[in-house]
Order: sequence, then C-alpha cells, then structure tokens
Amino acid sequence: ISQPVNSLTRAFGTWQQALGAADRIFELLDVDAAVKEPAKPRRLGKVEGRVTFENVTFAYVPGQPVLQEINLEVEPGEIVALVGPSGAGKTSLVNLLPRFYDPTAGTVWLDGIDLRELSVRELRQQIGLVPQETILFGVSVRENILFGRPDATEQEIIEAARIANAHDFITALPDGYDTLVGERGAALSGGQRQRIAIARAVLRSPRLLILDEATSALDTESELLVQEALSRLMTGRTTFVIAHRLSTIRNAHRILVLDEGKIVESGSHTELMAKDGLYRRLYEAQFHKEDQEMSTVGTSLLN
Repeated sequence: ISQPVNSLTRAFGTWQQALGAADRIFELLDVDAAVKEPAKPRRLGKVEGRVTFENVTFAYVPGQPVLQEINLEVEPGEIVALVGPSGAGKTSLVNLLPRFYDPTAGTVWLDGIDLRELSVRELRQQIGLVPQETILFGVSVRENILFGRPDATEQEIIEAARIANAHDFITALPDGYDTLVGERGAALSGGQRQRIAIARAVLRSPRLLILDEATSALDTESELLVQEALSRLMTGRTTFVIAHRLSTIRNAHRILVLDEGKIVESGSHTELMAKDGLYRRLYEAQFHKEDQEMSTVGTSLLN
C-alpha cells in the first residue's frame, strides 16, 4: 500500500498549493479597476487621430506628480518623438492614451472626445503598441500575428508580414507560418520578434500608434530592417515614439523633450540642435559615448 499512500500525500500537497494560488488569484480579481467604464459610452465613429492633452497632471502616488501641466495638440498623421532623461515621464504620458491610467487632473481628448467618455475596448481597438520587450506567445507565427485581428484572412496576414519585413524570414522557418515560436518567442531573434509585433500592429490597422523604444535592444542590421518596417507602419497614422537612440528620430515631425514631468523643449531635430538646451546636450552626450565605445572596441581588436 506504500504507492497509494505516497500518491495521496503528493495529492494533498498539490491541493494545498492550489488553495494558496486560488487565494491570490481571487484577491487579484476582487481588486477594483482604476479605470472605470462610462455608464453610457460615446461612439467614436471614423477616427481622424487628433490627440489633445489639456492641463494634464498625473501621479501614481498622490502628491508626487510624474507629469505636470502637460498641454499638447497632435495633428492627425503627425509623428511625435518623446525624449528625455530616465524618469522624465515619457512612458507615463503615452500610457494615458489607451487609458492604462486616467489623469489626476486635466483631460486627454481624441478627436474632441474626452477619453473617459469612451468604451475602453473601442478606444484600444484604435491603438497599436510596439513595445521594447515584445510579447509573443508559445504558439505559431500565424497565431501571434492574428492577435492583432483574429478575423483576418491568410492573405491579410501575409501582406502584414511583408510590410513588417517579416515574410522572408517566416517562410524560411521549418514550418513557415505554422512554426511554433516558443514561450516569449524564444526560438526567434530580437529583430524577428519585433517584426512579428509590427506585423500584428499592421494587421490591426490602428489610427494611433505607440512605439516604446522599439529598436533600442537590436543590433545594427536588425535595427535597419525594423526601422524600415516602422516607417511603413507610421505612414498616415498619429504616432508617439519614445526614443532611446536619438539618431532614430531625426525625421519626426516634432520632438518633445521632457524633464521632471514637464515639456521643456519642442521642435524639429534641426531646431533643437540650434539651441543650447537639454536635447542638444543629450544628443551630444550619446554620440560621445558611442564614439568612446567604438574606440574601445577598436583598441581591443588591435591588441
């Protein structure tokens, strides 16, 4: 009877672990959502993509604002880059667009409608997000792309992959679009994962696009392919780009420099470089650092 007794003991241990896990799960489910759905949501209709921040202040902790009195109007189809030191409020600002959070004070508008008057689901259907850390699931390439729009046809999937510079490497995989990518896309390189994320965003065809340091962790060759794909994706869409490498945002229509939760400078790359301001100091410091790294690598190779 030793084997049944051992099995019973293991089952009891598993049961106790499950009870503890269930308690934590139900604690999470019981947490009230910070973002409330309106009782009678307004319909968006055809979205142009005009975004307005009006006197927006935001704090994760009451009394400690990370954004202060942000006033900003972004035209439909405009590409706006956000730069600044770490902790300046760049990600916090774009997180207000899909209503991951609501402003502590002030209002964010989309085409003249307060975001708080919109259904969260309808609002987020108009937003595409390409983050620095791509979220892929342990299913096939096709299924990962389909998360952008589950009802898409095979031809639409392939077209989205072509726009994202992903079709060629996908067809070279052992099972093509049916290849399993592994948990978090472990079977793919960083550049390949990013291009699948871009294909997903293309398939969604959003009016608003958020690129959160989408190329900062890539090598030069992968970055060029991803940048080319992103350029196609941004065409005609209102786009917010959080930039780590300042060289990647020279062609943005407008660059906003944030510092301590405030917009301290605004303009094109040429305009901001002409000023002796924070943007110019950040730009020159970054290129000085890159020159030093290249010099160090060259010296190591010679030795």
